[in-house]
Amino acid sequence: MYKSFRVKNFRCFKDLQINDLGRVNLIAGKNNTGKTALMEAGLVLSAPLTPNLLLELLQSRGSIDSDKNRRDVWQQIFYGLDTTCEINLYGIEQENDGRSRRLTILEFESIESNPEHFANYIQRAKEIGYFRDGYIDARGASLLVYTFCYQDSEPELDYVYLASKPELPFFTKNYADKRYIYFPAEARRNPQDRADTFSALEGSGKLPKLIHYLDVFEPGLSDMRVRTLSGSSTIWGYVNSHQIPLRLMGTGLNRFADIAMAFLVEKPQVIFIDEIENGIHHSVQSKVWKAIGKLASDLNIQVFATTHSLEMIRAAYEAFSEDAKLEEFRYHRLSRSRKSGELRATTYNELDMEAVAAFDFDHEVR
Repeated sequence: MYKSFRVKNFRCFKDLQINDLGRVNLIAGKNNTGKTALMEAGLVLSAPLTPNLLLELLQSRGSIDSDKNRRDVWQQIFYGLDTTCEINLYGIEQENDGRSRRLTILEFESIESNPEHFANYIQRAKEIGYFRDGYIDARGASLLVYTFCYQDSEPELDYVYLASKPELPFFTKNYADKRYIYFPAEARRNPQDRADTFSALEGSGKLPKLIHYLDVFEPGLSDMRVRTLSGSSTIWGYVNSHQIPLRLMGTGLNRFADIAMAFLVEKPQVIFIDEIENGIHHSVQSKVWKAIGKLASDLNIQVFATTHSLEMIRAAYEAFSEDAKLEEFRYHRLSRSRKSGELRATTYNELDMEAVAAFDFDHEVR
């Protein structure tokens, strides 16, 4: 688990420090204060050697065209679109004696600007068999270089590369891929992926737990099964003796089902949930937080979520207070400095939350 983040020159953050992270972290603030961008920074740091993640994030924002020069796309992750500024992402972990993770992202505009990295890139392309007649044409290509290390007395550096030309390959380190799961604000998971995850959950004997958690949304749910119709696998629920496709049982239930299955089956180290309130009625928000808190604690998973909802903040306070686990919850409010215009984070722990829950903030959307 992380206990602090520092984000420099990434997206809308020139230099943001966020401390005192808890097991469950809720991030709020006005529009355009960097809530989703902060989640993206945490994602990129959690899978530091996977440049395909960057492309996926930009695609989820509607900011990518597969036929475009990749440089036009990746420019959007640099503060002020200035690719001469090195991106630095730091995270200090609670485990491993407070070991810190550091990822830097730097652009080189041409082969001439850094022949050593381009030589490494071309060599790795050849090693995976990506060449034509023994030659790779990287002329005119820019290179995005990821450098990752655990900071200790003698840090070991690891590199991956993303070339600007769409026809050139990029490289991913597979060992970093399973640290996180991300739930965008709107997107639903691929039906076949959902069915596969459900089948794994059913095979592990954890289906009763999932049904128990979904009782918050549908008390009549007694069983769930995967059915294959016309070659397509779909999850169905049994509600009061009727069979209903899960996808027709409401946005809130579907979203929370995906989150709960991810906890129970995939067991990541970190889960990121953008706009957690989507589809969840205010009357069950406290119960949802109770379920998330219990799953996170039992499975030792850290949660980051964003919200626009004051009710969701108050529901989290209520849930963690009632379960005597308020020490595990943190509320982080992002705001913009009137003087400098830069973004900053204010963290509220268990000692501050009573006042926060009672105060009617003007920036949350009710």
